[in-house]
Amino acid sequence: MKIIAQQSNNVAVSPKTRWVLLIGMVSGVLYLLVYFTQRAIYLNGLSLDIANIAVRGTLADHTYLLWSVASYYAGTVALFALYLWLIVLCYRGQLRDRRASTLALLFPVLFNIGLLFGRPYLSIDIFSYIAHGYLGTTPGSNPYIDAASEVVNTPFGRQLVPWGWQPVHGISPYGPLWTQFEIAVVHLTKDVPSAILLIKSLIVSSSLLCAALIWRILGHVRPKDQLLGTLVYLWNPVVIVEFAAEGHNDALMIFFILLSLLLALQTYPAKSLVMLLLGVLTKYLPLILLPAQVIYFWRTQSTRWNQGKLLLRLLLGLATGLGLAMLLYLPLWVGAETFQGVRESSQQQNLPSLQLPLRYIFQHWLSKAEAAKWASIIVKGIFGIYVLIASLKVRNKQSLLKACGNIALVYVLVASPAYWPWYVSTPLALMTLSPHSNFWTLFVFTFCSRLVAPIDLMRVNGFTTWKYQALITTLIALMLPFLNFLMLSAGSRVGWWRRSSSVK
Repeated sequence: MKIIAQQSNNVAVSPKTRWVLLIGMVSGVLYLLVYFTQRAIYLNGLSLDIANIAVRGTLADHTYLLWSVASYYAGTVALFALYLWLIVLCYRGQLRDRRASTLALLFPVLFNIGLLFGRPYLSIDIFSYIAHGYLGTTPGSNPYIDAASEVVNTPFGRQLVPWGWQPVHGISPYGPLWTQFEIAVVHLTKDVPSAILLIKSLIVSSSLLCAALIWRILGHVRPKDQLLGTLVYLWNPVVIVEFAAEGHNDALMIFFILLSLLLALQTYPAKSLVMLLLGVLTKYLPLILLPAQVIYFWRTQSTRWNQGKLLLRLLLGLATGLGLAMLLYLPLWVGAETFQGVRESSQQQNLPSLQLPLRYIFQHWLSKAEAAKWASIIVKGIFGIYVLIASLKVRNKQSLLKACGNIALVYVLVASPAYWPWYVSTPLALMTLSPHSNFWTLFVFTFCSRLVAPIDLMRVNGFTTWKYQALITTLIALMLPFLNFLMLSAGSRVGWWRRSSSVK
């Protein structure tokens, strides 16, 4: 009898494991709720006529929209509440039980796999990825000189339209690594559902590998925070919805950034630089992190690395990265026009951004063009100064990770010419590497991004205008997190000053 009692105790589920089970199962139900409310918002009032193809949803119904939006926000708030609950449990050391920690890591993997097989509703980006791939496989076409919108006039474009794709995107702003992947997908299949699944499979795999890299990086700098930081990333609804459900390519870029940081911490400057450049060859954003990494290498050199050897290895990494860039660009190279899509994306106007209120203010004294020009100069100048200051503060592993997270955050909040909800994923991933000091900043930042996520669907279906969408998104998704970031930073400074004064 004693043996039986002991065995039953061994298989008994601890209270904390039960909490994780409850959080995971309820979260799974809530993701289904959010997914189907997004579908309801997408279909409500959908009426598009593109290339002689009629795309129809249900008749516009304001009452039904109100219920759908209310359900979406209720589900989103509940998801973030459960996310916070799980993180608090981990922070208090209540997930040290092996079963509890295993379940905590397993549930978000299941959420990702489940949403992998759903179709995107909040964004049409994945369909434009496929359009870029089609251009790359079509003789005489090139995604770096031909707009994605031109595909609508082809038989392949008519396959994309019924999925809700709209021909609004221009020349590809992405790097050649991602563009070659787009082309490879369309070479493999011209079936739209299969292409979506292939793209999303890479994105979900990249996102889960990002979690593994966060675990490894924290093992180098904060071993006690490995589980905490990994769960902060894995359980965040932005990661699950924008990567698994919507299939945004930021996940692949983030993977290369994190791999670059891991190699930097392991004192492999050449390999680290190559990985960062592969991130740049996916999307060009990782360039903003280069100054911080170079200063880190310079200031943390040991007897193993003198300045000459360090410079040699950085040059080797740069040469390798440039060689890979040449190979990837070669089939698509058209001279300076290759970067036209990047130039156009950096000059977007009237999109949600911190430049928007500045432009409105400057238009009292300047023309629209001059107001946009000066607003851009000011925010880019502020961001450039911030990158310089943050990079110069890098002195060790911890300060490198913190600087990269803050630089990515300030770029999205201040310097980015446009804001879309999935842009928060890069700061989120980098800020999980300092989970204690950054949690409330990234929690508010990502929560606000989910609040504005369905507004674009409502605009497309005629329930609001572009002006109101830009205004609401700027206020909720940018200005509120920016003020929160400033207040938390100021509070941290005051706390540091008080501790320093008490020591003296």
